[in-house]
Amino acid sequence: MKIYNRIITLGLACIMLTALAGCISNRAGQLNITKEVAEKGSYYVERQPKDERKFDELIAERMSARGYKAVSGSVRPANATYVVTYTDRWMWDMRMYLYNLRIELHDANNGATVGFGESMQSSLAAMGKTFPQIVDTALDQLFKK
Repeated sequence: MKIYNRIITLGLACIMLTALAGCISNRAGQLNITKEVAEKGSYYVERQPKDERKFDELIAERMSARGYKAVSGSVRPANATYVVTYTDRWMWDMRMYLYNLRIELHDANNGATVGFGESMQSSLAAMGKTFPQIVDTALDQLFKK
């Protein structure tokens, strides 16, 4: 009977680790261009029509602080190498909070996605986090050091 309990415990532990590994890998970002190419590019952060919090300006500001040539605005510059888009998902848990922010990087010529970064937090984890911190988390995944 003891060996049976150990087998069940070991099996459940394996299932939990597999599930956890899937959750962790789902949150990792990626960049399909080299760091050198990314640093030489110019970026236009496209504003989402329903965004009242001006995430486009914040993302461009945080990218500029990292040394990237990034701008936002109503008109895309002709010399933009990449277009940055974002999707913000909000949840309700006694208050509205930013559950997920996904930042995507697209080639300005053909629209192909060349990278993404994501910041996801629970209601409790989001308490005390500022929007710049959440944007930085997504950018950290996009532009891994």
